[in-house]
Amino acid sequence: MIIVTFSEKRPALAFSDYLRSQGIANRIEQKEDGFAVALDNADDGPRALAEAEGFVRHPEDPRYWQASWHAGQVQAAPVYAAAAPMAVGWWRRAGTVTRGVALLCVGLFLAMLFDGRDGRAVFAVLGFPDAISTTAIDGEWWRLLTPAFMHGSLLHILFNLLWWWELGSLVERFQSPWRLLALTLVVALVSNAAQFLAYGPKFLGLSAVVYGLVGYLWLYPLGDPGAPFRLQKGIVIFLIGWLAFGYTGILDALFGIHISNHGHLAGLIVGGALGLLLGLVNRRRPAHP
Repeated sequence: MIIVTFSEKRPALAFSDYLRSQGIANRIEQKEDGFAVALDNADDGPRALAEAEGFVRHPEDPRYWQASWHAGQVQAAPVYAAAAPMAVGWWRRAGTVTRGVALLCVGLFLAMLFDGRDGRAVFAVLGFPDAISTTAIDGEWWRLLTPAFMHGSLLHILFNLLWWWELGSLVERFQSPWRLLALTLVVALVSNAAQFLAYGPKFLGLSAVVYGLVGYLWLYPLGDPGAPFRLQKGIVIFLIGWLAFGYTGILDALFGIHISNHGHLAGLIVGGALGLLLGLVNRRRPAHP
């Protein structure tokens, strides 16, 4: 028994999760005209119809989205044709900024790999200055940003770019390339400064920006319940758990490197603060079915 059909998958998932939280078993069926929420038991029809009317009238009500958060079901992934190769779908998920930053990181990694001096020549031009002062910077202001786009090993760049691709794509696809670019630059500036104050100028990597995206995507919907994305609870738990585990020092010993925990924490805080603030500023209602 179909209760309601939505033109977008996001509200269908939210309403489906809410019904489950109320003990109403249901499923989502993709139709030509959208995504239908169908009941497993027709006896639940009257109650489900009443809930559907409430959802349509007040889709921004936090109880609907909180149900999705607890269920961990609301995702922002688009639906591609089944025949599309996985690589094509993966590439389509990313926009100009997501691809551009990834290619920049790959290009700098290759430059450091083949510069003949273990990356020192590239780091000398793009690494963080020895002090945050006009004298130390000497007009090379890009060095306040560029350490975020350099990586020291294949594992390092793969780990960061996989998360960047997934999280950056959400911001760019459901908001704008400019929003992702601005967020990346602000988080990179603040987290780079935090890493410099904690560890000195010898640091690199996009992971602090990744944590900034986690904070942003996590808290933005709290300010704007109508946001067209929700970060899965499992992702938040994993990455915050990874951050906390990093402070134990075990990862440093395991990988033989110094994990930039302060940079990760700074990125998470800045990204989260921006997400909550901008969510409140841009507060809007979700699209109606």
